Amino acid sequence: MKDKPQLFCCTFAGGTAAFFDIIEKELPNIDLVKLEYAGHGCRRKEPMYQDFDALADDMFSRFKEAYSCRQYGLMGYSMGSISVVEVLRRIISDKLMLPSHVFLAAHEPHTKAELLDFTPDELDAWVKERTIQFGAVPEKLINNRPFWRTYLPLYRADYSIIRAYQFEKLDLKTEIPATFFYSETDTPLKEMVFWKNYFVGETDFYRFEGNHFFIQEHISKMAKIIQKKLEV
Repeated sequence: MKDKPQLFCCTFAGGTAAFFDIIEKELPNIDLVKLEYAGHGCRRKEPMYQDFDALADDMFSRFKEAYSCRQYGLMGYSMGSISVVEVLRRIISDKLMLPSHVFLAAHEPHTKAELLDFTPDELDAWVKERTIQFGAVPEKLINNRPFWRTYLPLYRADYSIIRAYQFEKLDLKTEIPATFFYSETDTPLKEMVFWKNYFVGETDFYRFEGNHFFIQEHISKMAKIIQKKLEV
């Protein structure tokens, strides 16, 4: 029996690897490897990253530990898109077997330079507003102080490294096929198409209705696309 392809997944800012549980159920013929960031989820006791290089080095190390020398893909959601392209850079640099496909969702290749001048308090306020706007916080928890004491440090740490990440310095140009998922009201196509500066081979863009977490409403359709692209 042919081995199932692996799909290595990186999650959004403030999120945990469990985010991908919903799509794992829709992909029984694919072996999902849900990579967990330090300081998040089952790794919550570990110190969080100070920059994106530290995150990418860690994710690359965990990728190598879990990779089993068979066909595989990479998938990033929101901040996870940056994580994936940085892991991909390291895969290419180390001359490892390349993924057969890359899936990026809900993140345009745009430097968040506008956040660099924020004070810590301003960044916290922006992060809270953005997280609520994304629909990532249940309504009953929006004004819950214990909730924010627990989760705001995660969001703050992740956005602190996102705002310092410079796409202008991203040294990547690959012909690996890539698929991009987006919502026009969140990451419009006119911004998403700039991914073609880095993925110069076959690319497909799929539009979905909804907010930043449109995956929750369109999980079955996205899973079918992923399964087809990985030729299962």
